[in-house]
Parts: sequence; structure tokens; C-alpha cells
Amino acid sequence: MKNNCISVPFNWSASVWAITIVTLAFIAGGAFYILSIKWPTDMLWLKYLMIAVFLITIIVGICFAPIRLSSNDEKITVRMLFSSRVIPLSEVTRVNRISKRDISSSIQTFGSGGLFGYLGRFKNDKLGRFNMYATDLNNLILIRTINNNYVLSCSRPNEFIEYVNFQLKQ
Repeated sequence: MKNNCISVPFNWSASVWAITIVTLAFIAGGAFYILSIKWPTDMLWLKYLMIAVFLITIIVGICFAPIRLSSNDEKITVRMLFSSRVIPLSEVTRVNRISKRDISSSIQTFGSGGLFGYLGRFKNDKLGRFNMYATDLNNLILIRTINNNYVLSCSRPNEFIEYVNFQLKQ
């Protein structure tokens, strides 16, 4: 904490690293295979479409992978490569630590289930609908707001929760 703010990185767990490396290896292998085979002239569009889908998957994943979680006396910010997700503190009703068990029965409705992290929209009976930006399922934080729920992870979850709860009391 410095200058009345906190900023902590998202650390990738071994499982996120493994899923990302294996998936990228399969994508690269598939792309090289598609490029190496002889395509009929009337099917070249399919070849380029498949390569485009592979590239878009990688680019979108990299762009939405969370990098840093920060907070000050006004907002919580999830920083990504080219964008940020901002949660105004005025809308936050509760911040607490949760366990991997709390999200174990979740259904992914949109996003990534391990490639570059657990990102996107999920739902389960315990938490309802929530947005998740997590790269380590052992360090989860639940942020409840007036309209949404967020599940985040970071390298120092207890310190982050303590800081945000202190800001909420002021």
C-alpha cells in the first residue's frame, strides 16, 4: 500500500500455466497442420478461416487475461493488457475471501475455463451469476456489488480485502 492505494499482481497457478501451454501447443500444432496440407482451390477459404479462428482465440485470450488488481478510495480496478474493469467502491456491498469449493459447481456461460485464466461469466447456486477474473483458484476474493458479483484472484488476497474493507468503512 502506498499513496492510499493498493496494487497486487495476478499470479498464475500451475494449472492455468498447464492449460494455457497445452492449449497453445494444440493450437500451434493444428495451425501448422492446416498450413502443411494441400487444400483444393475451392476450399482455401476454410483454411484461412481456421487460421483466423486460431489467431483470434490467442489474441482475445491475451487481451482479457488479468494482469493487476488495484484499489483506491474510489474504485477497484482489474487491469488487463488493453483495458480495465472498474468497480466503483460506492456500489460494493461486501468483500470477502472464498474457497475453490464455493465455485466448484459453477457453469461457465461465456469466457475461458483455464486458457489465460478463468475469465468471463459464470453461475452457480451458491453465488448466483458472477464475473470471474481468476488466475489462481486458491486465492479467491468475492466482491458483491449492488448489481453484480465478481470473483477475483490476486497474489495477496487478505491484504487486498483488508484494504478494501477499511475503505468501505470510511
